[in-house]
Amino acid sequence: MADFDWRATIGAVAPGLANALGGPLAGAAVKIIADKVLGRPDASAQDVEDALSSGTLSGEQIVALRSAEKDFEVEMAKVDQAREAAYIDDTKSARQQTVDLTKSGSGIAFGAPVVSTLIVVGYFFCIYRLFIVQADLPANAFQLLNVMFGALSLAFGQVCNYWLGSSAGSKRSGDAVRKIAEQAQR
Repeated sequence: MADFDWRATIGAVAPGLANALGGPLAGAAVKIIADKVLGRPDASAQDVEDALSSGTLSGEQIVALRSAEKDFEVEMAKVDQAREAAYIDDTKSARQQTVDLTKSGSGIAFGAPVVSTLIVVGYFFCIYRLFIVQADLPANAFQLLNVMFGALSLAFGQVCNYWLGSSAGSKRSGDAVRKIAEQAQR
């Protein structure tokens, strides 16, 4: 039986699960397969391999594997949603901290606005020096300005996300919620 590849058999029916078996989510995938196919979520990968060792799947096993794949997709969507919710909560927390510090009259209440202002001014200064003013700069100064521009470009995005919110994060969160709703309707 050394030539038998049970992952390929699963891949023919449930490609999402087969992909997960080859990565860091292999344990979760095996648990779902074992639960649906064997009725034992605590079964090992070897137990699953033994159960599928014939190389052909019964109709019940095919249905169970497809069901397992759907369950796995729902669980992964829930994980994505939880990760996104944690990111959003972290962003809200940072904004709320600024509000709370301002309300309490703290001297560091204007830390985030000052840092944000420095980043925005620095970003536009780099744009001005690199693209608008045509001045000959020494090679090392030009390289330093390019590096600063790259770093400030990333920071500028973070400043915008802090003050305006992250539409990309909101989109991912909405996509995760829609995926869970679609899976629940099936």
